[in-house]
Amino acid sequence: MFGAVILAGGMLATWAPAQATATHGPAWNKGTVLLVGSYDGNQGAYATIQEAVDAAKPGDWILVGPGDYHETADETGPPVNPGQGQMGGVYIDKSGITLRGMDRNSVIVDGTNPGSSPCSSKPSAQNYGEPGPDGVPVGRNGILVWKANDVSVENLTVCNFLAGTGASGNEIW
Repeated sequence: MFGAVILAGGMLATWAPAQATATHGPAWNKGTVLLVGSYDGNQGAYATIQEAVDAAKPGDWILVGPGDYHETADETGPPVNPGQGQMGGVYIDKSGITLRGMDRNSVIVDGTNPGSSPCSSKPSAQNYGEPGPDGVPVGRNGILVWKANDVSVENLTVCNFLAGTGASGNEIW
């Protein structure tokens, strides 16, 4: 079993059991570590970042293993208001969680179509989101923190979430 260690305000994380209890940090941060993907041969309990966000509670850490994640909460989740920007590939509406990639260069939240090369610039690879009432795509946001306090998003890359007719085109909002 591996665990997470905090050093001088930064985090040196190896990989923890799928539902490890965090015992480091301030007394208010006694949450669970939720693991997405795999790292160093160890498989996490969650295949998508959104699954881990949905399971998270205040104080929890979501650690994401290397990979190209094509998240679609804005297309497969509950109805939202794209005119206000209330949509994102990863939709966080819970306070007090930390979303952290294990490596900023190899943890990619990617707005392109699945099967595309990571962060592709090819027009055919782009996903402009669901069509609005006028039939024109509303666009997409990458990681959206919506009406939640004390949320951290760290150490990952977000690319190719493109604007449309809605309040969209933000990588992290």
